[in-house]
Amino acid sequence: MRFSVFAFALAAVAISFNDASAADQADLDRCKFAGQLNKADEGIAACDRVVSDSKMSSQDRASALSSRCGWWWAKNDSDRALTDCNESIRIYRNFAAAYLNRGNVYLIKSDSEHALADFNEALRLDPKNAWGFATRGNLYKNKGDLDRALADLDEAIRLDPGYALAYFSRGELYKSKGDVRRAISDMNDTLWLDPNYAVAYFVRGQLSYLLGNAPAALEDFTKAIKLDADEASPYFNRGVAYFVIGGRNPDALADFTKAAELSPTDAYTALWRDLAERRNNSPTHLAEAAKKLDMTVWPAPVIRLFLGQSNIEQTYGAAFDTDPKTKAAQTCEANFYSGEMALLTKNRKEAQRLLKLAADECPPGFIESTAAVAEMIQLK
Repeated sequence: MRFSVFAFALAAVAISFNDASAADQADLDRCKFAGQLNKADEGIAACDRVVSDSKMSSQDRASALSSRCGWWWAKNDSDRALTDCNESIRIYRNFAAAYLNRGNVYLIKSDSEHALADFNEALRLDPKNAWGFATRGNLYKNKGDLDRALADLDEAIRLDPGYALAYFSRGELYKSKGDVRRAISDMNDTLWLDPNYAVAYFVRGQLSYLLGNAPAALEDFTKAIKLDADEASPYFNRGVAYFVIGGRNPDALADFTKAAELSPTDAYTALWRDLAERRNNSPTHLAEAAKKLDMTVWPAPVIRLFLGQSNIEQTYGAAFDTDPKTKAAQTCEANFYSGEMALLTKNRKEAQRLLKLAADECPPGFIESTAAVAEMIQLK
């Protein structure tokens, strides 16, 4: 609900120049795209020298252009990236990696149709390219074509059983389908292959939380924070886990406060921080936080409810939407947060009614559903 990731970088390509001098070879090695942003300027400079070297073959120049395309992509310069990928393909039309790279450049330009066409061409040229299947599978997943996405990700893993990012993307796919246990299995494989992958710990923590295993969720969120202390989402989710465990409200408040510091425009962080502050008998910061929020979109009606600027009936009215999925999501949240408000005002019976609605009717994967179940257990 609150976190997404584009899991695949551009393709690194091997550049081979058989008669290269030591200096030439150093440039070839530096030019090769490795996905490390801190080496982008060095990589681009090396690629510049390779591309302008008259001793290089056309295939080596095409490889260097494809790598430079990757470096420009890493620097978010999609126009220069596209120019280099186009030139690489013009020089050497059968270079699969250049099509994969150009496809990803099209993705950041929001041109999924051209991206898909390039991924298809890359796989026609290199039908055993695990990276190509994983990249196309991720595109299908983002387009909502989950069956094709699953088929491509399965094939990527079959071709390369050690491909951690393919397991990760397939795990996210299973998560979106509500198959939490298979999703956890794929996250386990991801982390076995890459134990320093912070986002995989975060996602596995989310999945454990959805299964009601808050201690396991806490452990994974903590690992994610240790690996990437500047990302707000693990703090937020760990705060939710602390909140629902019971007796850990000071820890929850500390995490929500940190998440708010890192992401001051996130409305859900502001809401949960307010809940934790009220339960901790601490001064509330919601009114101050609301000044930085977009109060024209959901969950602004819930924010106004918590600020005393509207009532529950108005909140439910604002939750209505002509799109059934949007209506279900917003009604879920209206039930949960109204239930929390009822708890704060000591209306236990109304809180139980609203939290039961949230537990029973929230769409799969919503943190409010699991939180509602935990709250109901504590109310018994």
